[in-house]
Amino acid sequence: MTGLDFVKRALRHINSYQSGETIAPADAQDVLDVGNSILDMWSTDKLAVFGSNEDIFAWIVGQNQYRIGNPTCTSLGLPVFTGTVTGGSKVITGVTQIPSGLIAGTSFNQVGAGSTLTDSQNLFPTNTYCTAFNAGAQTVTMSANATSNSQGLDQVTYTLPGDFPISRPLRITHGFTRINQLDFTLDVTDTQDRYLEVLYKAQPGPWPTIAWYNNLMPYGVLSVYQTPGQSAEVHLFTDTILTALTLGGTVVLPQGYTFALEWAMAEMIWPDYWGEKPVPNHIQKNAAAGLAMVKALNAKPAARAAYDRELIRGNRPDGGWITHGGFR
Repeated sequence: MTGLDFVKRALRHINSYQSGETIAPADAQDVLDVGNSILDMWSTDKLAVFGSNEDIFAWIVGQNQYRIGNPTCTSLGLPVFTGTVTGGSKVITGVTQIPSGLIAGTSFNQVGAGSTLTDSQNLFPTNTYCTAFNAGAQTVTMSANATSNSQGLDQVTYTLPGDFPISRPLRITHGFTRINQLDFTLDVTDTQDRYLEVLYKAQPGPWPTIAWYNNLMPYGVLSVYQTPGQSAEVHLFTDTILTALTLGGTVVLPQGYTFALEWAMAEMIWPDYWGEKPVPNHIQKNAAAGLAMVKALNAKPAARAAYDRELIRGNRPDGGWITHGGFR
């Protein structure tokens, strides 16, 4: 399914579209924006989110705070840059104004990442990033060749990667450091109060043991203790952020989400098309049932409690009970 298919279904559910009719592009975009708002809202609800992403990075020796995020320049209110693109070449020429936030790097999603580049004429392969730039020569070098020549000047959007250059997560649920194939737990559930109780936060150690994630904007900040003494591999697990729809782009969602989303869109757009008329009961019922099914699918059973066996073992066979009374 595409984003346009969701638009058609939502409009059909409110009797504003029949199969085969043409939808004005502006109307289609308006309904699509509603769908994206719903997905954005669902991303904040843990039960509405499917799965968990595992991202692998490396600790930076001597650093105990990490910015997590990779926002685009436009989301930060910064302008795009323009240049001429040549098919089969990695070099963008005629860049009269190199952005101050443009970063050259060695990957698109690892420590030391360069700015991810996208363009208005869709000439860059996916995950293309900046590897170098030269203000004097007015050039920006990419990690991949452009697919064809630009028609006039091409507009290029770039990202400003943080220390861990992934989409800013809403929640970090688990983590560990891997050394010699052994995984050492990183407690990512620490609260701000607990982290602030740490007396000496710069305490060096082989790897961090606890972390507090502060989901600021535009970068989340991960504060860890102890400060890593080696660039070991760190694995972070984050809740999936539901991907925004585009009219022509294919949408891949688990079972149940299609029904939930199309009826949620119908419920949300009803006032835009029918004013103050009450939303029909069947639309409200289907929207609620769809979301309830999604939440039931994503619900996790409660974790089994684990105790130190020294705390719960019986004392009946312990002949020394008479001397310590169980307190030792």
